[in-house]
Amino acid sequence: MDGNCGFRSLAVALGLPEQEWLTIHHALLTESIQNANVYINVLLGVFDEIQESLKWSKPEFASRRYWMQMPETGPLIVNAFGVIVVFISLGASVTIFLLWTSPEFLLPHRVVSFVFVNDNHFVTVELNGGYPMPTPTWYWSKFKSQDAAAWEMWYKPRLDSYTNWLESRRQPPGFVDLDKYGL
Repeated sequence: MDGNCGFRSLAVALGLPEQEWLTIHHALLTESIQNANVYINVLLGVFDEIQESLKWSKPEFASRRYWMQMPETGPLIVNAFGVIVVFISLGASVTIFLLWTSPEFLLPHRVVSFVFVNDNHFVTVELNGGYPMPTPTWYWSKFKSQDAAAWEMWYKPRLDSYTNWLESRRQPPGFVDLDKYGL
């Protein structure tokens, strides 16, 4: 437990050895620098914090400020590596699509999934089949390009499935929706 588990998990999800976490750091920092003019707006208020978290490069324990911050680091991940990110935690489960690239351009699509557990550890998970996908991040909805807007349509059944599941969990036990039956 050195605080770098998020970056190690990402390396594994991308098919790299977990020891390549510094390569992940470098790629994300490069992405944030090359597209800083966009990310400053997308990650309003946390951009500097995210960049600072990517400057850690020591093989020793990293304090929390250097941990992978999710879902905020998500836009850097998807755009640097051309993947979709599904992030699951008790606090916020989200899907992060690419901001500028259309789904047609990246066939076949690749999804990397993380779970944040115990408020201190990232775990890579492999989701199979037609699993539900959490709602896209608010910043994707606001900052996506016209080409990137198509991601939502490609995954609409999965996104709707997740939304329907959430709605069903919000009803109290024994609740019957009378409107559904025209009553």
